[in-house]
Amino acid sequence: MNQITHPGYAFNNIANGDLASLHFCSELSLAICSAQTEYIPIENFRDIFLQISGLLKDRTIKHLLFDKRALRTFHQPSMEWYFTIWKPSVRELGLISHFKILPDLEWFKTAVAAGRHEILTKFDEELLNGITISYVNNPEEAIDAILQQTQTN
Repeated sequence: MNQITHPGYAFNNIANGDLASLHFCSELSLAICSAQTEYIPIENFRDIFLQISGLLKDRTIKHLLFDKRALRTFHQPSMEWYFTIWKPSVRELGLISHFKILPDLEWFKTAVAAGRHEILTKFDEELLNGITISYVNNPEEAIDAILQQTQTN
């Protein structure tokens, strides 16, 4: 992951692997998971996000930014697990705000939209109640959105 610089906020590296890195800023209650490779096998994908679930026992994480810019492979079974199993489980632990940075590839963006439509058709839309999902272009946009949300509450 590129160094994140935002005045007044420090990000600690929690995990740095071949497939993904994980950073955390306690002041923002924000974790950032950055893909490091073009493809993450589903077993590894699940392990990465279950590691984030484990962090919720010790830390307040209200926001997660998943930076997918390095990915070049879209994998629907991973997306389905992420939406139908993982997101509802972490919602119960307080992680309710999800930001995404997609690769700058039109076919990938189209695949994500089609995959999400398939999931919401196959499963009840209640699945995502209480969860917000926002697409941003960079980490700074997510941080600015969090700061703006904090100021209005």
